[in-house]
Amino acid sequence: MDINFFAEENKFSGHQELVYTNNSPDTLSKVFYHLYYNAFQPGSMMDVRSRTIEDPDSRVGDRIAGLNKDEIGYHNIKSISQKNAVLKFKIEGTILEVFLDKPLKPNDKTTLTMDFNSQVPVQIRRTGRHNVEGVDFSMTQWYPKLCEYDKDGWHTNPYIGREFHGVWGDFDVKISIDHHYVLGGTGLLQNSNEVGYGYQDTKKPLKKLTEKNITWHFKAEKVHDFAWAADPNFIHDTSQLNNGMVIHYLHLDDSLNENWQNLKEYAVKSFEFVNKNFGEYPYKQYSIIQGGDGGMEYPMCTLIAAGGSFKGLVSVTVHESIHSWFQGLLGTNESKYEWMDEGFCTYAQYKTMDHLYNTNYMNPFI
Repeated sequence: MDINFFAEENKFSGHQELVYTNNSPDTLSKVFYHLYYNAFQPGSMMDVRSRTIEDPDSRVGDRIAGLNKDEIGYHNIKSISQKNAVLKFKIEGTILEVFLDKPLKPNDKTTLTMDFNSQVPVQIRRTGRHNVEGVDFSMTQWYPKLCEYDKDGWHTNPYIGREFHGVWGDFDVKISIDHHYVLGGTGLLQNSNEVGYGYQDTKKPLKKLTEKNITWHFKAEKVHDFAWAADPNFIHDTSQLNNGMVIHYLHLDDSLNENWQNLKEYAVKSFEFVNKNFGEYPYKQYSIIQGGDGGMEYPMCTLIAAGGSFKGLVSVTVHESIHSWFQGLLGTNESKYEWMDEGFCTYAQYKTMDHLYNTNYMNPFI
């Protein structure tokens, strides 16, 4: 994807080229995408559900219903093509249905090209702009994302809750944004010198910025999603495991700095413990980012709220990072089997917290 991000307008344009391989035994005549941002509009399924169920999420409530046109989220699909053929499509809520020009046979692959414009919603849950902790952009579930197709067919579940599922693949993402912003998220930064920011270890001098916009180039292999966050006041720090894997920390410069500094020791010990007891984390980096709203797992990163107690910050960091094993690697479908993903993750979290705080409970899960 090539993203042109207009921070002052809270909007971005995107060009997406997706190479899709049909690993199923079925011939596919159409494909589906998630359009997550469309949930943040008055009258959406997420909005209606949050206002009508008996036990609504208080963080949502009736907030979506009150959004004006400058505060909503949306994906405006300009065009989709398959090779040289312009494809027909239709949108229903948060699902995009695309009719292929040429059916995709088993084991064949095709390239789908999409151009789109999007508006970042005010942050209500997980994704959005200008959250309560002051982070400008928390970019999760933020782009037109291909739905999964498996033995149960297309997983075209509308976006009304927070869990998600995705297709595994390789991501190559370029984000052009105002040069004041610092970014972090999924993937490995490919051009630390060009962005003028020492995001990776390098002996080369950083270039002086002369352009208003700069392009951050990330690559991530064998993941099922891509998430990122950006703020001009992000502090960036790192720590390293014995095997060389790097943990990145991105947070605002405020009264919680001491907590973030102290978190580094616990994060390293957590990854070392989980590597030893549950299998080694296979990627070269992981980013812990102040996202301003709860905690949510994404490939190679998590966005978490930083407020509260230090032990709470440790616990949510442990929990969300362990999702990189129980969902991020095993591939459980959160939207369908949330109990599996959360259950195994919580089990490993309690064992890890028992280790970190040396409590040695006979039954840490009681």
